Amino acid sequence: MPLILGHEIQKGIFFEGWYYKIVLNDYENTLVVIPGVHMNDSNRHSFIMIAYGNISHYFRFPYETISSSTDEFHFTIDNKKNIFSYDQLIVDVKPNSDDDATESFQLNLTLSSNLLVPDLFWILPGTMGPYSWIPTMQCYHHVLSMKTTIHGSMQMNQNAKQTISGIGYIEKDWGNSFPSIWIWGQANQWEHLPATSSASIFFSLALIPWYFNLEFAGFLIVFEHNNEFYRFNTYLQSIIHDLMIDPDTHEISFDVYDVLFQYKLHVSSYSNGLNNIDGALLYGPRSDRMIKYVKELLTKNIHFDVRLSKLVQNMTSNNDDNNLFIKHGYYEEIIFQGRAQSVALEITGNVKWLSEKFRQAYENIYPWNFSLIRSIVMHYKLILTSILTMIIMSFIFAKCR
Repeated sequence: MPLILGHEIQKGIFFEGWYYKIVLNDYENTLVVIPGVHMNDSNRHSFIMIAYGNISHYFRFPYETISSSTDEFHFTIDNKKNIFSYDQLIVDVKPNSDDDATESFQLNLTLSSNLLVPDLFWILPGTMGPYSWIPTMQCYHHVLSMKTTIHGSMQMNQNAKQTISGIGYIEKDWGNSFPSIWIWGQANQWEHLPATSSASIFFSLALIPWYFNLEFAGFLIVFEHNNEFYRFNTYLQSIIHDLMIDPDTHEISFDVYDVLFQYKLHVSSYSNGLNNIDGALLYGPRSDRMIKYVKELLTKNIHFDVRLSKLVQNMTSNNDDNNLFIKHGYYEEIIFQGRAQSVALEITGNVKWLSEKFRQAYENIYPWNFSLIRSIVMHYKLILTSILTMIIMSFIFAKCR
Protein backbone atom coordinates (compact mmCIF):
# COMPACT_ATOMS: atom_id res chain seq x y z
CA MET A 1 0.00 0.00 0.00
CA PRO A 2 1.53 3.38 -0.99
CA LEU A 3 2.24 5.93 1.70
CA ILE A 4 0.73 9.41 1.52
CA LEU A 5 2.01 12.08 3.93
CA GLY A 6 3.91 9.30 5.68
CA HIS A 7 0.67 7.49 6.58
CA GLU A 8 -1.06 4.51 5.06
CA ILE A 9 -4.50 5.73 4.01
CA GLN A 10 -6.90 2.81 4.29
CA LYS A 11 -10.32 4.34 3.63
CA GLY A 12 -12.35 7.53 3.46
CA ILE A 13 -12.24 10.59 1.24
CA PHE A 14 -8.78 12.04 0.74
CA PHE A 15 -6.83 14.03 -1.82
CA GLU A 16 -3.32 15.37 -2.08
CA GLY A 17 -1.89 17.41 -4.91
CA TRP A 18 1.39 19.17 -5.67
CA TYR A 19 1.22 22.29 -7.82
CA TYR A 20 4.11 23.35 -10.08
CA LYS A 21 3.79 26.66 -11.91
CA ILE A 22 6.44 27.10 -14.59
CA VAL A 23 7.05 30.34 -16.47
CA LEU A 24 9.43 29.64 -19.33
CA ASN A 25 11.75 32.39 -20.51
CA ASP A 26 11.62 31.30 -24.15
CA TYR A 27 8.05 30.00 -24.18
CA GLU A 28 5.02 32.26 -24.48
CA ASN A 29 2.77 30.34 -22.10
CA THR A 30 2.83 29.59 -18.40
CA LEU A 31 2.71 25.85 -17.79
CA VAL A 32 1.10 24.22 -14.75
CA VAL A 33 1.79 20.61 -13.73
CA ILE A 34 -0.22 19.04 -10.87
CA PRO A 35 0.46 15.45 -9.79
CA GLY A 36 -1.68 13.96 -7.07
CA VAL A 37 -3.96 11.27 -5.69
CA HIS A 38 -7.66 11.07 -4.94
CA MET A 39 -9.58 8.39 -3.13
CA ASN A 40 -12.96 7.54 -1.69
CA ASP A 41 -14.37 4.31 -0.32
CA SER A 42 -15.00 2.86 -3.79
CA ASN A 43 -12.32 4.36 -6.02
CA ARG A 44 -8.66 5.38 -5.83
CA HIS A 45 -6.48 6.78 -8.54
CA SER A 46 -3.47 8.98 -9.10
CA PHE A 47 -3.32 11.70 -11.71
CA ILE A 48 -1.18 14.22 -13.54
CA MET A 49 -2.87 17.43 -14.64
CA ILE A 50 -1.21 19.77 -17.14
CA ALA A 51 -2.55 23.17 -18.17
CA TYR A 52 -1.50 26.18 -20.22
CA GLY A 53 -3.51 29.06 -21.67
CA ASN A 54 -7.12 27.86 -21.71
CA ILE A 55 -6.22 24.19 -22.26
CA SER A 56 -6.03 21.48 -19.62
CA HIS A 57 -5.36 17.74 -19.63
CA TYR A 58 -6.08 15.11 -16.96
CA PHE A 59 -4.14 11.84 -17.07
CA ARG A 60 -5.29 8.97 -14.82
CA PHE A 61 -3.10 6.22 -13.39
CA PRO A 62 -3.73 3.24 -11.10
CA TYR A 63 -3.32 4.16 -7.46
CA GLU A 64 -0.95 1.25 -6.94
CA THR A 65 1.64 2.77 -9.31
CA ILE A 66 2.55 5.65 -6.97
CA SER A 67 5.35 5.80 -4.46
CA SER A 68 6.48 8.48 -2.02
CA SER A 69 9.18 9.08 0.54
CA THR A 70 8.47 9.63 4.24
CA ASP A 71 11.76 11.50 4.71
CA GLU A 72 11.64 14.07 1.91
CA PHE A 73 9.44 15.50 -0.81
CA HIS A 74 9.76 12.82 -3.48
CA PHE A 75 6.66 11.48 -5.27
CA THR A 76 6.42 9.22 -8.33
CA ILE A 77 3.55 8.06 -10.57
CA ASP A 78 3.27 5.23 -13.09
CA ASN A 79 5.98 3.06 -11.57
CA LYS A 80 8.51 5.88 -11.27
CA LYS A 81 8.18 7.08 -14.88
CA ASN A 82 7.03 10.47 -13.58
CA ILE A 83 9.07 12.03 -10.76
CA PHE A 84 8.25 15.09 -8.65
CA SER A 85 10.48 16.65 -5.99
CA TYR A 86 12.17 19.90 -4.97
CA ASP A 87 14.95 19.39 -7.50
CA GLN A 88 13.39 17.28 -10.26
CA LEU A 89 10.30 17.34 -12.47
CA ILE A 90 10.10 14.47 -14.96
CA VAL A 91 6.89 13.85 -16.90
CA ASP A 92 6.19 11.36 -19.69
CA VAL A 93 2.46 11.14 -20.46
CA LYS A 94 0.31 10.21 -23.44
CA PRO A 95 -3.50 10.29 -23.52
CA ASN A 96 -5.39 7.02 -23.06
CA SER A 97 -9.09 6.29 -23.44
CA ASP A 98 -9.77 6.91 -19.72
CA ASP A 99 -8.03 10.29 -19.73
CA ASP A 100 -9.49 13.72 -20.29
CA ALA A 101 -6.49 14.63 -22.43
CA THR A 102 -5.59 15.11 -26.09
CA GLU A 103 -1.86 15.96 -26.07
CA SER A 104 1.31 14.20 -24.99
CA PHE A 105 4.06 15.78 -22.88
CA GLN A 106 7.66 14.98 -22.07
CA LEU A 107 9.40 17.16 -19.48
CA ASN A 108 12.83 16.65 -18.00
CA LEU A 109 13.47 19.62 -15.72
CA THR A 110 16.02 20.36 -13.02
CA LEU A 111 14.92 22.71 -10.23
CA SER A 112 17.42 24.62 -8.11
CA SER A 113 17.79 27.58 -5.74
CA ASN A 114 14.45 26.91 -4.06
CA LEU A 115 13.23 29.82 -1.95
CA LEU A 116 11.58 28.19 1.07
CA VAL A 117 9.22 29.95 3.46
CA PRO A 118 10.78 29.50 6.92
CA ASP A 119 8.70 28.39 9.89
CA LEU A 120 8.02 31.15 12.41
CA PHE A 121 8.56 28.65 15.26
CA TRP A 122 8.50 24.88 15.48
CA ILE A 123 5.02 25.16 16.97
CA LEU A 124 3.91 27.32 14.01
CA PRO A 125 4.97 25.17 11.05
CA GLY A 126 4.52 25.85 7.38
CA THR A 127 2.17 28.33 5.80
CA MET A 128 -0.82 27.53 8.02
CA GLY A 129 0.95 27.80 11.37
CA PRO A 130 -1.17 26.49 14.27
CA TYR A 131 -3.97 25.44 11.92
CA SER A 132 -1.61 22.70 10.70
CA TRP A 133 -2.24 20.97 14.04
CA ILE A 134 -6.03 21.12 13.85
CA PRO A 135 -7.49 17.70 12.92
CA THR A 136 -10.25 17.28 10.33
CA MET A 137 -9.69 20.58 8.53
CA GLN A 138 -11.40 20.48 5.14
CA CYS A 139 -8.26 21.52 3.26
CA TYR A 140 -4.64 22.12 4.27
CA HIS A 141 -2.27 24.29 2.28
CA HIS A 142 1.50 24.69 2.26
CA VAL A 143 3.87 26.69 0.06
CA LEU A 144 6.86 24.50 -0.75
CA SER A 145 8.90 27.01 -2.75
CA MET A 146 8.13 30.67 -3.46
CA LYS A 147 10.59 30.59 -6.34
CA THR A 148 12.76 28.01 -8.05
CA THR A 149 15.09 28.19 -11.05
CA ILE A 150 14.28 25.76 -13.87
CA HIS A 151 16.44 24.28 -16.63
CA GLY A 152 15.84 21.30 -18.88
CA SER A 153 13.93 20.11 -21.92
CA MET A 154 10.30 19.90 -23.03
CA GLN A 155 8.49 18.19 -25.88
CA MET A 156 4.78 18.44 -26.73
CA ASN A 157 3.21 15.92 -29.10
CA GLN A 158 5.51 15.30 -32.06
CA ASN A 159 7.06 18.75 -32.00
CA ALA A 160 10.81 19.14 -31.71
CA LYS A 161 12.29 18.92 -28.23
CA GLN A 162 13.11 22.35 -26.78
CA THR A 163 15.81 23.34 -24.33
CA ILE A 164 14.13 25.60 -21.82
CA SER A 165 14.79 27.67 -18.71
CA GLY A 166 12.55 29.68 -16.45
CA ILE A 167 11.17 30.41 -13.00
CA GLY A 168 8.85 28.18 -10.98
CA TYR A 169 6.66 28.00 -7.88
CA ILE A 170 5.61 24.93 -5.85
CA GLU A 171 2.80 24.38 -3.35
CA LYS A 172 0.63 21.54 -2.10
CA ASP A 173 -2.91 20.94 -0.84
CA TRP A 174 -4.39 17.97 0.96
CA GLY A 175 -7.56 17.07 2.84
CA ASN A 176 -11.01 15.90 1.75
CA SER A 177 -12.28 18.80 -0.41
CA PHE A 178 -11.52 22.28 -1.66
CA PRO A 179 -13.43 25.14 0.04
CA SER A 180 -16.74 26.22 -1.47
CA ILE A 181 -15.47 29.78 -2.06
CA TRP A 182 -11.93 31.04 -2.57
CA ILE A 183 -9.61 33.51 -4.26
CA TRP A 184 -6.04 32.44 -4.96
CA GLY A 185 -3.18 34.13 -6.75
CA GLN A 186 0.56 33.79 -7.27
CA ALA A 187 3.33 35.63 -9.10
CA ASN A 188 7.10 35.86 -9.05
CA GLN A 189 7.90 37.70 -12.29
CA TRP A 190 7.79 41.49 -12.42
CA GLU A 191 8.04 44.26 -14.96
CA HIS A 192 11.27 46.28 -14.75
CA LEU A 193 12.51 44.57 -11.58
CA PRO A 194 16.28 45.09 -11.20
CA ALA A 195 18.38 41.96 -11.50
CA THR A 196 19.72 42.58 -7.99
CA SER A 197 16.21 42.52 -6.48
CA SER A 198 13.64 39.76 -5.97
CA ALA A 199 9.94 39.58 -5.15
CA SER A 200 7.30 36.84 -4.94
CA ILE A 201 3.71 36.81 -3.77
CA PHE A 202 1.13 34.20 -2.85
CA PHE A 203 -2.36 34.88 -1.50
CA SER A 204 -5.36 32.74 -0.67
CA LEU A 205 -8.68 33.96 0.77
CA ALA A 206 -11.39 31.40 1.47
CA LEU A 207 -14.51 30.52 3.43
CA ILE A 208 -13.34 27.96 5.99
CA PRO A 209 -15.73 25.40 7.54
CA TRP A 210 -15.22 25.04 11.29
CA TYR A 211 -16.52 22.92 14.13
CA PHE A 212 -20.19 23.00 15.21
CA ASN A 213 -21.28 23.93 11.65
CA LEU A 214 -19.57 27.30 11.94
CA GLU A 215 -17.51 28.95 9.21
CA PHE A 216 -15.18 31.92 8.97
CA ALA A 217 -13.40 33.97 6.32
CA GLY A 218 -9.71 33.14 6.50
CA PHE A 219 -6.64 34.10 4.52
CA LEU A 220 -2.99 33.24 3.97
CA ILE A 221 -0.72 35.82 2.31
CA VAL A 222 3.05 35.72 1.92
CA PHE A 223 5.06 38.43 0.20
CA GLU A 224 8.81 38.02 -0.25
CA HIS A 225 11.09 40.92 -1.09
CA ASN A 226 14.86 40.47 -1.25
CA ASN A 227 14.61 37.25 0.81
CA GLU A 228 12.63 38.93 3.59
CA PHE A 229 9.20 37.44 4.22
CA TYR A 230 6.14 39.48 5.15
CA ARG A 231 3.27 37.31 6.40
CA PHE A 232 -0.32 38.44 6.65
CA ASN A 233 -2.78 35.78 7.73
CA THR A 234 -5.65 34.89 10.01
CA TYR A 235 -3.68 33.18 12.77
CA LEU A 236 -1.39 36.21 13.12
CA GLN A 237 -4.47 38.42 13.53
CA SER A 238 -3.81 40.39 10.34
CA ILE A 239 -6.56 42.69 9.07
CA ILE A 240 -8.06 42.95 5.58
CA HIS A 241 -9.77 46.14 4.40
CA ASP A 242 -11.46 47.21 1.17
CA LEU A 243 -11.77 43.79 -0.44
CA MET A 244 -13.39 44.28 -3.85
CA ILE A 245 -14.01 41.50 -6.38
CA ASP A 246 -15.45 41.59 -9.89
CA PRO A 247 -15.86 37.98 -11.07
CA ASP A 248 -16.73 39.13 -14.61
CA THR A 249 -13.52 41.07 -15.25
CA HIS A 250 -11.47 38.99 -12.75
CA GLU A 251 -10.34 42.17 -11.05
CA ILE A 252 -9.74 42.11 -7.31
CA SER A 253 -8.32 44.60 -4.84
CA PHE A 254 -7.55 44.54 -1.13
CA ASP A 255 -5.37 46.07 1.57
CA VAL A 256 -3.98 43.87 4.33
CA TYR A 257 -2.23 44.97 7.53
CA ASP A 258 -0.27 43.14 10.20
CA VAL A 259 -1.79 43.08 13.68
CA LEU A 260 0.31 46.04 14.82
CA PHE A 261 -0.46 48.12 11.71
CA GLN A 262 3.26 48.42 11.03
CA TYR A 263 3.06 47.16 7.43
CA LYS A 264 0.47 47.45 4.69
CA LEU A 265 0.30 45.30 1.56
CA HIS A 266 -1.90 46.45 -1.30
CA VAL A 267 -2.78 43.96 -4.05
CA SER A 268 -4.96 44.54 -7.08
CA SER A 269 -5.39 42.71 -10.36
CA TYR A 270 -5.64 44.54 -13.65
CA SER A 271 -7.24 43.05 -16.77
CA ASN A 272 -7.76 46.02 -19.10
CA GLY A 273 -11.48 45.76 -18.34
CA LEU A 274 -11.82 42.57 -20.38
CA ASN A 275 -14.83 40.36 -19.59
CA ASN A 276 -14.92 36.56 -19.57
CA ILE A 277 -11.20 36.00 -20.05
CA ASP A 278 -10.51 32.42 -21.06
CA GLY A 279 -8.93 30.22 -18.44
CA ALA A 280 -7.97 26.59 -18.11
CA LEU A 281 -10.66 24.46 -16.45
CA LEU A 282 -8.99 22.19 -13.90
CA TYR A 283 -10.20 19.22 -11.90
CA GLY A 284 -10.56 19.73 -8.17
CA PRO A 285 -11.79 17.65 -5.20
CA ARG A 286 -15.42 18.28 -4.31
CA SER A 287 -17.51 15.99 -2.09
CA ASP A 288 -16.11 12.54 -2.85
CA ARG A 289 -14.80 12.92 -6.40
CA MET A 290 -12.62 14.95 -8.75
CA ILE A 291 -14.75 17.40 -10.75
CA LYS A 292 -13.71 19.71 -13.58
CA TYR A 293 -14.81 23.08 -12.21
CA VAL A 294 -11.77 25.15 -11.15
CA LYS A 295 -11.07 27.98 -13.60
CA GLU A 296 -7.46 29.10 -13.46
CA LEU A 297 -6.31 32.15 -15.40
CA LEU A 298 -2.85 31.76 -16.92
CA THR A 299 -3.00 34.66 -19.33
CA LYS A 300 -0.85 37.66 -20.13
CA ASN A 301 -3.97 39.83 -20.03
CA ILE A 302 -3.96 39.98 -16.22
CA HIS A 303 -1.37 41.65 -13.99
CA PHE A 304 -1.03 42.19 -10.25
CA ASP A 305 -0.19 45.65 -8.92
CA VAL A 306 1.54 45.18 -5.56
CA ARG A 307 2.72 47.76 -3.05
CA LEU A 308 4.33 47.06 0.32
CA SER A 309 4.55 50.01 2.70
CA LYS A 310 5.62 50.75 6.22
CA LEU A 311 3.04 52.77 8.12
CA VAL A 312 4.43 55.72 10.05
CA GLN A 313 2.47 57.92 12.44
CA ASN A 314 3.58 61.54 12.48
CA MET A 315 0.86 62.68 14.92
CA THR A 316 -0.24 65.38 12.47
CA SER A 317 -3.79 64.70 11.37
CA ASN A 318 -5.46 66.01 8.24
CA ASN A 319 -9.21 66.11 8.72
CA ASP A 320 -9.80 67.30 5.15
CA ASP A 321 -8.41 64.12 3.56
CA ASN A 322 -10.76 61.27 2.60
CA ASN A 323 -8.19 58.63 3.58
CA LEU A 324 -8.85 57.55 7.17
CA PHE A 325 -5.20 56.81 7.84
CA ILE A 326 -4.08 60.24 6.67
CA LYS A 327 -6.83 61.79 8.78
CA HIS A 328 -5.31 60.10 11.82
CA GLY A 329 -1.76 61.16 11.05
CA TYR A 330 -0.43 58.08 9.24
CA TYR A 331 1.60 58.06 6.05
CA GLU A 332 3.23 55.30 4.00
CA GLU A 333 6.92 54.69 3.38
CA ILE A 334 6.98 52.52 0.26
CA ILE A 335 9.25 49.49 0.52
CA PHE A 336 8.28 47.84 -2.78
CA GLN A 337 6.02 48.73 -5.67
CA GLY A 338 5.71 46.76 -8.87
CA ARG A 339 3.53 45.09 -11.48
CA ALA A 340 3.59 41.30 -11.64
CA GLN A 341 3.21 39.50 -14.94
CA SER A 342 2.73 35.84 -15.90
CA VAL A 343 0.43 35.51 -12.89
CA ALA A 344 -1.94 32.70 -11.91
CA LEU A 345 -5.39 33.58 -10.54
CA GLU A 346 -8.44 31.62 -9.39
CA ILE A 347 -11.79 33.11 -8.35
CA THR A 348 -14.26 30.38 -7.40
CA GLY A 349 -17.72 30.36 -5.84
CA ASN A 350 -19.87 33.17 -4.44
CA VAL A 351 -17.03 35.60 -3.84
CA LYS A 352 -19.42 38.47 -3.10
CA TRP A 353 -20.54 36.54 -0.03
CA LEU A 354 -16.89 36.04 0.91
CA SER A 355 -16.25 39.77 0.53
CA GLU A 356 -19.19 40.52 2.84
CA LYS A 357 -17.82 38.09 5.44
CA PHE A 358 -14.49 39.92 5.45
CA ARG A 359 -16.23 43.29 5.69
CA GLN A 360 -18.21 42.19 8.73
CA ALA A 361 -15.11 40.82 10.43
CA TYR A 362 -12.71 43.73 9.87
CA GLU A 363 -14.57 46.92 8.92
CA ASN A 364 -14.16 48.57 12.35
CA ILE A 365 -10.62 47.47 13.14
CA TYR A 366 -8.15 50.36 12.94
CA PRO A 367 -5.07 51.23 14.97
CA TRP A 368 -6.72 54.23 16.64
CA ASN A 369 -9.60 52.01 17.85
CA PHE A 370 -7.56 49.55 19.92
CA SER A 371 -4.25 51.09 20.92
CA LEU A 372 -4.29 49.22 24.25
CA ILE A 373 -4.54 45.86 22.51
CA ARG A 374 -1.76 46.86 20.13
CA SER A 375 0.47 47.68 23.10
CA ILE A 376 -0.31 44.33 24.72
CA VAL A 377 0.43 42.43 21.52
CA MET A 378 3.61 44.41 20.92
CA HIS A 379 5.06 43.43 24.30
CA TYR A 380 3.49 40.04 24.82
CA LYS A 381 2.88 38.55 21.37
CA LEU A 382 5.22 35.63 22.06
CA ILE A 383 3.34 34.85 25.26
CA LEU A 384 0.00 35.05 23.44
CA THR A 385 1.28 32.74 20.71
CA SER A 386 2.43 30.23 23.32
CA ILE A 387 -0.94 30.32 25.09
CA LEU A 388 -2.77 29.81 21.79
CA THR A 389 -0.54 26.88 20.92
CA MET A 390 -1.07 25.28 24.35
CA ILE A 391 -4.84 25.56 23.90
CA ILE A 392 -4.66 23.94 20.46
CA MET A 393 -2.37 21.15 21.68
CA SER A 394 -4.68 20.50 24.66
CA PHE A 395 -7.63 20.30 22.29
CA ILE A 396 -5.81 17.83 20.02
CA PHE A 397 -4.75 15.72 23.02
CA ALA A 398 -8.32 15.62 24.30
CA LYS A 399 -9.63 14.59 20.86
CA CYS A 400 -7.06 11.80 20.56
CA ARG A 401 -7.73 10.26 23.97
